[in-house]
Amino acid sequence: MNWQRSVHPAVSFSAYLLAIVVPLVLALAVVGSSPALLAMVPEEHRGTVASFGEGAARVSGGDGGLFRPAHADAANSTVPGTAVPLRGEWSPRRAADIQPPAGLIAGVDYAVEATEDGYLAHWPCEHEIPVRSYDAPPGSESDLAWAVETLAFASGLPLRYAGPGAEGEREGDGAISVTYGDHPMFHTHGAAGVGGAAVWPRGLILRGSVTLQPEQITPVPGDAWSRSLTLHELMHAVGIDHAGEFRTEIMTSRRISDTQTILGHGDQFALRLVGCL
Repeated sequence: MNWQRSVHPAVSFSAYLLAIVVPLVLALAVVGSSPALLAMVPEEHRGTVASFGEGAARVSGGDGGLFRPAHADAANSTVPGTAVPLRGEWSPRRAADIQPPAGLIAGVDYAVEATEDGYLAHWPCEHEIPVRSYDAPPGSESDLAWAVETLAFASGLPLRYAGPGAEGEREGDGAISVTYGDHPMFHTHGAAGVGGAAVWPRGLILRGSVTLQPEQITPVPGDAWSRSLTLHELMHAVGIDHAGEFRTEIMTSRRISDTQTILGHGDQFALRLVGCL
């Protein structure tokens, strides 16, 4: 007599469901944790897909997550209170989880851009970030290169001055575009330069832009004002906001001196928050 054990229909349905759902969730996790792939997702669905990537990072320990050893930040961070940046594709960081060193006050000595739900805006660490110039006046290239190298050294961000860019690359993803030309804020706010970053779900930055008034750039390379202005606007493009007024910081909202070119303590801490050191 042949015996054959029948499989309950509910068991079969569960097996088929898992065979479909598990690969789908894994695929969403891969896309949600990869900036390049996430950029191809329609904007209205990016937040949902990004949440799968964040969940996968937490479970795997990619952002500390469930398997992070106790006090890992204190043991590995070069600045007390700074979260340890990830060396993978990208991972979200929460502003509320990071306390400044004694003596530095958020919103006074430094400020960083954050999303409404509390995520720090920052670039990925593992992909080169080219900085390209457009319509650069004479004398500006060396000062722009100096500003890029200064930020790369202080933050660990993979910034590289790539020289003049092609028109088709302007405002492109994965890079910072520095244009010397006109901007509406020059007329409405009396600004000498404008900088900023496009922030995606959970603080992901994939594009930065800076516009500088050509008349504000001295044709003699090494001019302190040109360097200070360029550095200030580039810091906006990597996710840093204004510090308080009359602070000894490059990012002060109202300057004590127009010739400051040395990063202040608040500037340095802000760059560590958004950086890759």
